[in-house]
Amino acid sequence: MFVAAAMPEHPDTELPEFRVEDLGVFGGMAFLAVIQAGADAGFRHVRARPGFGMRLAPHRALRHLILSTLLEAGVLAPIASRRRLDDAVSEAPWSEDASLEDSDWLIVWNEATQGSLPHQLRASMDTFESTARSREVILQTWQSLAIGECLAFGEYALAAHNLNPALARPAAAALPAILAQQSIGQGCALMWSAAKHLASWFMRNGAGAGGTAERELINSICMNADRANFSGRPVKQFSRHSSVPMSTFASTFIWTSRLGENYWDVPVSEDALDRARPIGSGSAAHE
Repeated sequence: MFVAAAMPEHPDTELPEFRVEDLGVFGGMAFLAVIQAGADAGFRHVRARPGFGMRLAPHRALRHLILSTLLEAGVLAPIASRRRLDDAVSEAPWSEDASLEDSDWLIVWNEATQGSLPHQLRASMDTFESTARSREVILQTWQSLAIGECLAFGEYALAAHNLNPALARPAAAALPAILAQQSIGQGCALMWSAAKHLASWFMRNGAGAGGTAERELINSICMNADRANFSGRPVKQFSRHSSVPMSTFASTFIWTSRLGENYWDVPVSEDALDRARPIGSGSAAHE
């Protein structure tokens, strides 16, 4: 998506010149969300705050995508060294139990404009002209966020029923088709119903049946979604739960896309985006 810039090998080497426009729509939203999640007052560092502060994104996979994108773009670097970015990416902690957002980062930016970074990013995200390409990026981002929101809530729902939260992760493959017809709030309701079903299923079949538990969860989600689609009885709309608070990336996306409450309340669709930020619109949409 971006051209990776190498970090200077010596501290005194002049930093490369960056413009927010070079980051693109996704990179701009990602950079602004990272700054809001943990930057210091001078916007020179991002500090990890595990368990505290605002979340960067709803789910680990999306947090990894955001941070790796910014690493490859050259605007974030490991704070402990001046290694080249390809080393940082290759040595990043990608295991299930380690996470990129558990690290501290150096923000690499032009010294003269670094203090106004949030203003620059907000201005760019507010005024870029909507095109077919930018709509495609925003649609993909909405889908990724929606999947992350549902998986995060599904993990909470499973834990609330004394089940392994990791059982929710394979459902990611089934969620895009469902979220094209159901809202995020309805997707969370489907995850809750599936967690309840799985708890009952374990009681009937015992812990030894764990090998097919993921399939049983996915079948429950899909069956309830199909029932709603063909019966005319819509899935109940869940509101955001305190267990899955708003993330900085979701907030930035909602503002950039201008979806407002529709982010949570309507299915992921081009039509919703066209109504919120029509192709050809830019700063004039706020005038």
